[in-house]
Amino acid sequence: MADSEISTSLSRPSRRDLLSAALMTIGGTSFNSSAPAATQDDGATDAAVLAWKAWRAAHRRTLALCRKQQRLESELARMIGFPQAVLAAVELPSPVRIASLRQFDELAASLPSLRVRRDEVAASLRAHQQRWDDADNVIGYSVARREEAAASADEEGLTAGLFAADATSLWGLSAKLDVLIAVGAGGAEGRQFPWPELRRIRDDILRLAQLKK
Repeated sequence: MADSEISTSLSRPSRRDLLSAALMTIGGTSFNSSAPAATQDDGATDAAVLAWKAWRAAHRRTLALCRKQQRLESELARMIGFPQAVLAAVELPSPVRIASLRQFDELAASLPSLRVRRDEVAASLRAHQQRWDDADNVIGYSVARREEAAASADEEGLTAGLFAADATSLWGLSAKLDVLIAVGAGGAEGRQFPWPELRRIRDDILRLAQLKK
């Protein structure tokens, strides 16, 4: 690994993790109660309902893999600790934890006398990263992350397919709303509210209303 690449990727709560927490605390949602799945015959062939069932299965798989990789990351953090170097110097009021050479360079820019310690910090980071990688190979954290990323991509594709499908029943509209509300429940993407999908649902309602005339 090149010196400039020495760093560690710290986990942040993902959209799926936030979504999972939101769904667990919102009682009576169709996701938890499986309302679209318990449809009568009028929704059995609705393309939106069928797409919702596929999305629900993919969503549950994504959440399970998200929890797995976060559990493994926590285990690595307890066993090894996130790769870092502890830099103590007379120029510093207290020891500083360095997570990457970029962070060190930013610190050394204001304290040029620290630059002679760069190789030492780089070696410490490499050694810690190697311990992390060796433990990762044993417990399978990186494999779990790749599996979660693939599952998330599948889920996103199914979400797009669901909103592209024509709802032919109120159950289909319920399925679309279920996913729409679920995706928005995480809050991380609130500034990018899915207006196009809402317009699509509006068009579905108008079309169904015309069919009932």
